[in-house]
Amino acid sequence: MKSKQNRLSTLFTWALASVCFSAIVMGQEKEKPPTGSAVETWRQSLPPEAETQKPIDENGDTQSLPANDETHRTILSLEQGWIDAIRVGDADSLSQLLSGDFVFVSSRTIHVTNRNQYLEHAIRNLRLTSSELEKLKVRVFGRTAIVGGVLKQKGSVKGEDVGGSYLFTDVWINRGGTWRVVSRHESQLPPQK
Repeated sequence: MKSKQNRLSTLFTWALASVCFSAIVMGQEKEKPPTGSAVETWRQSLPPEAETQKPIDENGDTQSLPANDETHRTILSLEQGWIDAIRVGDADSLSQLLSGDFVFVSSRTIHVTNRNQYLEHAIRNLRLTSSELEKLKVRVFGRTAIVGGVLKQKGSVKGEDVGGSYLFTDVWINRGGTWRVVSRHESQLPPQK
């Protein structure tokens, strides 16, 4: 009888260990991103230095890596080229700056605007008589650059005055050695008294 109990106990222990082992293995497989996932594809496209440890400040936030002067000049030139293209109505130059997945969010719109909607708006409807960028700050994180600043403009959209100062944030991505803007968010500042 004891022999039968020992065998049953051993069998039960073995079955329990098998179930636990299977659960652990299955849990580990779920944690791994599937091969070919968007995250895995994105990681593989990054240079090795993009995933190295970034400096952390006293608040625990990741700091941007210092970009070289050439990167800063390139991004600032692209920003200026953007407003110049709108001012003169140069659709070709503007379309080369915008990524295919570009989105635009503004305090003046009620929905997110995609690339085609933005191009139509900027070339057909927006008439700028002047525009200038101020207080620009460029931060670079690997192949991503974030630009913040103030856009001061005079102009109209379909006869409605859109002049004023706007806070904006642009996100640029370097894909295949070419910088393209993927996102802009802007909010109009209240008029100064």
